[in-house]
Amino acid sequence: GETMIKKFSALISNQLVKRNIISKDAQDVYTYGVEITISSLIGFILVTTIGIIFKSLMQAIIFYVIFVALRSITGGYHASTYLKCNIIFSFITLFTLLFSKAASEIQLSVGIITSIYLPAVAIFLWLAPVENSNKPIEKKKRLYWKVTAVTISVLLYILSILLYISQHIFESAIVIITVFVVSILCMIPIIQKGGKS
Repeated sequence: GETMIKKFSALISNQLVKRNIISKDAQDVYTYGVEITISSLIGFILVTTIGIIFKSLMQAIIFYVIFVALRSITGGYHASTYLKCNIIFSFITLFTLLFSKAASEIQLSVGIITSIYLPAVAIFLWLAPVENSNKPIEKKKRLYWKVTAVTISVLLYILSILLYISQHIFESAIVIITVFVVSILCMIPIIQKGGKS
């Protein structure tokens, strides 16, 4: 899986260089961009496949959009390979869909939504954005990304409440549980470092 993505990405960027579409100097950047695009496409296909299998395609897409958007702001745990990333992502998708379905069937309430949300927003306030060794964050931009993460999580909390009020219980659960899952992914690198933030 991993080597195939890298080889295919290198093949595409080689073709772009041969056809004078990109310069040799830019080849590594394009190779990496193709790798990320392929990996993202695989992630999207996995999410939609899981959604179709569990007859929850719309909810799976809601999960995907929120997960990708929020994670791009908060940062957090990153697997060391594309294969591990896609396996973990599949499990997270499956967990979120199944847990949300169960939550929507056992009398989800505004109180439960709030009790799931509050620890998540506390984690964002405390940790976000979580740096990745491949993507360091300038000190002056940290506050901007923290405020953005908290603001988006507040908007998602409001969306979850509105979905709940309008009787879209499963979707309400998907929104709030996705926010919670992203917050947990923010904690993993801190735990791995032994609590040093």
